[in-house]
Amino acid sequence: MLDFKRNKDIVYDFCSKNISQNLNHWNYINRYSKWMFHLYSDYIGETVFDVGAGMGRMVEFYIESVKNVVAIDIFQNQINYMNKRFQNYSYFRAIKKDILKDDLSEYKGCFDTVICINVLEHLSNDFLAVKNMRSILRDEGTLILMVPAFQKLYCQLDINVNHYRRYNPGRLCNIARKNGMRVVKHHYFNMMGIIPYWIKGKKKLKKDESFSSSLNGYNSKIYNFAAGIFEPIEKYFPPKVGLTEFMVLRR
Repeated sequence: MLDFKRNKDIVYDFCSKNISQNLNHWNYINRYSKWMFHLYSDYIGETVFDVGAGMGRMVEFYIESVKNVVAIDIFQNQINYMNKRFQNYSYFRAIKKDILKDDLSEYKGCFDTVICINVLEHLSNDFLAVKNMRSILRDEGTLILMVPAFQKLYCQLDINVNHYRRYNPGRLCNIARKNGMRVVKHHYFNMMGIIPYWIKGKKKLKKDESFSSSLNGYNSKIYNFAAGIFEPIEKYFPPKVGLTEFMVLRR
């Protein structure tokens, strides 16, 4: 297992700016983002609590089909961006909240859907995060999770975006079970992304270099083209391994 020391000397403002820039780069691979969304679109209810919504990249896909959205993030610049981006939707509100540290009692049992896409890996206590997200759900409410898969792939690319971990098989299921949630859907996706990620992660990288920061108008065409090919294949033949683990839980 690769073991890298986490970079703990990144100041808050720099981290916020760096993450925002990386999130903006994801706009280059909109087709890949749609692939991610298609995996869980059927499980989104009318009221949504979106954890770590960033710049609202995924909110964009479901905003038209719901009645209420509260999106949280820990960076104020991203909160400001989302509130401006979705200002025409009276039922949308972005607020600065930390799922681990802040009081969420006002939202207890208020939402039928909680979405947490590629966020758990950034949190020191993923068990507590799921527990807090469960408390926001109504009875029979749905929690949608995506996380980077397989700790053996953990590399400088993960360190550079402050990942505490990648997820080995069984960890998410164990967290769900201990939090009294049942698994509705569970599989991996983007199997073909494993090798390119592993190869890039083996290279010597700058401290601020990540998968997102490498995206541009040229190479994004390759990623978008690949997403268009592999999405229908994995839809009918769900892979047993993949770069990302996907899970839908029910309270």
